[in-house]
Amino acid sequence: MKYKMPVLETERLILKRGTFDDYEKVYEYDFTKLRNIAGEFEFVKYDNIENLKLFANNYDNEENMLDYIVYLKETEEPIGNIVLEGYDEKNKSLEIAYNLHPNYWRKGYMTEAVLKVMDYAYTNLNIENITCGYAEENYRSKGLNKKIGFNYYDEKIEYYPRLNKNIKHIITIMNKEDFYKKHNNIQKTHKK
Repeated sequence: MKYKMPVLETERLILKRGTFDDYEKVYEYDFTKLRNIAGEFEFVKYDNIENLKLFANNYDNEENMLDYIVYLKETEEPIGNIVLEGYDEKNKSLEIAYNLHPNYWRKGYMTEAVLKVMDYAYTNLNIENITCGYAEENYRSKGLNKKIGFNYYDEKIEYYPRLNKNIKHIITIMNKEDFYKKHNNIQKTHKK
């Protein structure tokens, strides 16, 4: 599938394509160490700039994904990243993934941004489901999934080489109908 990526806005946020500098600000810390996987939770600066450049450049296309940087509307500060990709023909679904800089946790920003992206996807991309995965120990992602209304779909064991350990990865799903029942206050993003 080929996607166009319009600018999206919420009450407090703007979601749009970002620059490498924006990625650097969002990924100031190594998110793999902030997910509480295997009891690990450390504020460690992300120092693999070459890998970050590859990451930013890989997502710098409109071919098969939406890759939004999340900005505070008031200050234009980049605070997070949301990616929607991986079309699954069987489920007519896309997978959503997100990261939020820890300085902005617990303020409702990621919930607001994810809901906006999901609304856009359901309204404009001809999909019926959105999936979202997280490591079982990542209680922040688990909480956001629950708050939005995702339901258990599947699980798999993934090997994390950095920890030399297998981790349970939970996959959740939400269909279009359930999304709009739960979030009936959302104004649908109409096709233009």
